[in-house]
Amino acid sequence: MIFVRYLVIYDITDDRLRSRVAEILKNYGLKRIQKSAFIGYLTRSKLSSLIVDVKLIVVDDNLKIFPLCDIDYKRLISIGKEYREEPEEKVVFY
Repeated sequence: MIFVRYLVIYDITDDRLRSRVAEILKNYGLKRIQKSAFIGYLTRSKLSSLIVDVKLIVVDDNLKIFPLCDIDYKRLISIGKEYREEPEEKVVFY
């Protein structure tokens, strides 16, 4: 099984749809690195599945998936603080 690193970026205006796409990407094991950017490894079959899943909901907006080889990833330049996702608040019902 061959895993390839992918960078996924999107520009989605609707908050609900944007959250749904983010959850799908997380479910595929991708890690958020910016508010609208995820990175991670996928097999060819997982990539195909992901494409099907997001095509169903990203219609009027934009999502791009870039394969990243190790050579290009090692040339990454990061400026400023690394993105840290806020922990989700747990809702407790009494």
